Amino acid sequence: RLPRENLLMVVEPAEVAPAADPAAAVLRAVREPVGAPALRSVVKPGQKVLVLIDDNTRPTPQAQILPSLLHEIASAGAQVDVRILIASGTHRAMTPEEIRRKVGDEIAARYPVLNHDWADEANLVDLGVTPKGTPIKVNRLVTEADLVVAVGGTVPHCLAGWAGGAKIIQPGVCGQDTTNMTHALNMVSPMPHLGRLDNPMRQEIEEIVKLVPLHFMVNAVLDRHGRIVHIVAGEPQRSHRRSVELARAIWEVPVPGLGDIVVVSSFPSDIDYWQGIKGLFAAELIVKRGGDIILATPCPERISANAEHAETMAALAGLPSKRMRHEAERCGLADLAGVNTAVVAARINELAWVSVYSDGLTDDDLRVLGHERATSIEEGLSRAFARQGPRAQVIVITHGGETCPVLAGAATV
Repeated sequence: RLPRENLLMVVEPAEVAPAADPAAAVLRAVREPVGAPALRSVVKPGQKVLVLIDDNTRPTPQAQILPSLLHEIASAGAQVDVRILIASGTHRAMTPEEIRRKVGDEIAARYPVLNHDWADEANLVDLGVTPKGTPIKVNRLVTEADLVVAVGGTVPHCLAGWAGGAKIIQPGVCGQDTTNMTHALNMVSPMPHLGRLDNPMRQEIEEIVKLVPLHFMVNAVLDRHGRIVHIVAGEPQRSHRRSVELARAIWEVPVPGLGDIVVVSSFPSDIDYWQGIKGLFAAELIVKRGGDIILATPCPERISANAEHAETMAALAGLPSKRMRHEAERCGLADLAGVNTAVVAARINELAWVSVYSDGLTDDDLRVLGHERATSIEEGLSRAFARQGPRAQVIVITHGGETCPVLAGAATV
């Protein structure tokens, strides 16, 4: 709660009508794809078909999409071997119960649903390097499949500009060496990546996909309630770009000016700080230098369920952002993705005061992150107003994990 005169804006995704029949939307998309033949026409007898899906850190309603997709594959009349691989990147493996909730009981019982293990070197295949030298190590199941079909969601993303498309491959089903290199590009990039397709990380992951099998992409555009609005399928890059065009109207929100104080929820990126930091990326774009950010993020799995990420960030705690890369190199830290998150957290601490309202993050966690604790949103606001003055202008971001605020006069590409 705050006085009306202090509220500059509530930044929230647009209210739009969901698809009347999500199953029909999936079938229409795979039968009338962008830049590719209809899915049914590319399924051949005896093929090994691998379906890639995102994990439980993403709200993509796979249980609504997969039945129609798998029915279309089966209706091609060919006896095919279908497996589902969870493209979890460097996240932890999903539990059997989480898998059932993600894909639905029937699909979980009928099809093999496997977790990608980024650390299992024996199950990774080396496909060489990109022109920029990024090593490409990818899950063996991807290279062994005759047909690779992927299902992901299209929303603004703090590092890749937009989620979806090639991101299902990198970091989705790649090893640490590959993911380290793409995430390191974010550390040295001079511009914010959120909402921009012309950033070096997105460009590099699309170079990687040129050398990794990905034959057909299904992109879901959701509304603020997690309901399907659009499904766009087809050639991976072209279908992704079309889905971005449709998603911009929902998830890019114009903002008239910078806020002295930004209150942001990390929703729906709430499972740990590795996801919750997305709210800070959104706030970073619209807070005044020296302003206050109050982040509300539950983080039941604390900083990260990946122990290496948490250890990397702890090793760099308290350092200025510009020193972290050099210190990581001096100490031989191999987890560059973790270094990247530490650099971002430190960079935002140098831009603004950051307070975090969280049940999951401990005092030690917040010390590592360099953030203050807010025991409530109101308590965080009280301290922020003390710093910024009684007339401070406040911006509230409701879906900070996926919203891209666009400052008046600025543009995303």
